[in-house]
Amino acid sequence: MFITLLLLFLCLLLVQVALQLLCLWRDGRKFHAPGTLVKFPGRTVHVQHLGAGAPAIVLEAGIAASSLNWSVLQPQLAALTATYSYDRAGLGWSASTHRQCGLSRMADELHQWLDAVHVPKPYVLAGHSYAAYILRVFAQRFPDELAGMILIDPLTPEEWIKPHRLQRWQIRRAVWFSRAGAVLGSLGVLRFCLWLLQRGNNAVPRRVVSAFGPQAKSTVERILGELAKLPPQTVRLIRERWGHPKFFLIMARYIQTLPVCAEEAAGYEIPPHIPVTVISGAHQPHVRMAEHKAIAAHSLQGRHIVAARSAHWIHLDEPELIVQAYRAMAAEMKKETVSTSQ
Repeated sequence: MFITLLLLFLCLLLVQVALQLLCLWRDGRKFHAPGTLVKFPGRTVHVQHLGAGAPAIVLEAGIAASSLNWSVLQPQLAALTATYSYDRAGLGWSASTHRQCGLSRMADELHQWLDAVHVPKPYVLAGHSYAAYILRVFAQRFPDELAGMILIDPLTPEEWIKPHRLQRWQIRRAVWFSRAGAVLGSLGVLRFCLWLLQRGNNAVPRRVVSAFGPQAKSTVERILGELAKLPPQTVRLIRERWGHPKFFLIMARYIQTLPVCAEEAAGYEIPPHIPVTVISGAHQPHVRMAEHKAIAAHSLQGRHIVAARSAHWIHLDEPELIVQAYRAMAAEMKKETVSTSQ
């Protein structure tokens, strides 16, 4: 009897996996990359280019986010200038890599595709959260290519360089949930839950998430709340991308190496001559606010702004603040150009 039940269970799993593979194949034909696949030696990177003008602005997403993360902000910036967003290795439509997450490597890859698509220099770099680590490295290594930087509720090295006991537990838990997501994704469970959510049925997805405990439930509720702020077409593309187990495995890799990346970021500083605007979410504790102010104060043209109506995802809650920051930076650059030419 036990053997029979086990065989039935294995057959059911095989059917689930086969259906998931069929859905991935179908989605691959139905949903295409919204941008362009840029190929250069050893890499294929997905880049979205909207708008025209100078200085261009390049958008670097958070820890496990892709170019889709900028679906609200990028069109607004594209009304002013050339904008570029992209997917880091293994995220979105960019090819994955088996190499570990290293800031120097990610900064090099960013520089490589910027050269490959001939983004005019100097340009403004804007990054959300974890992206600040990558941009710190980039700014020190390629300072002459930058017109300025906008850091959106950035992670600071101090926040994760020596994680305390609770933070270590948070990292372990997040890595475990990410890997569990890969398993559920390979069986099509996540795809089904996201499909139900898109149709307004949240009862089954809530029960699935609740099985992993109250912390998982609150985290997923928060993520779903942010997804609701994105355009419906973007949510459909995210659902398709999250149907791939590799997304969750890449996310686990980023989260697991967070303290190592924080230590690497601490060895770099943004050169003082580069204009820097730091925009903090109003939810940040005093110690984080002080660190954000210090980043801005290190720049000779630094500004610190608090997004009063936002938490961490400022580019979804108050994208106008980032647009205004870019306008101010571009205007100052134009003023300096006129002054130099006289």
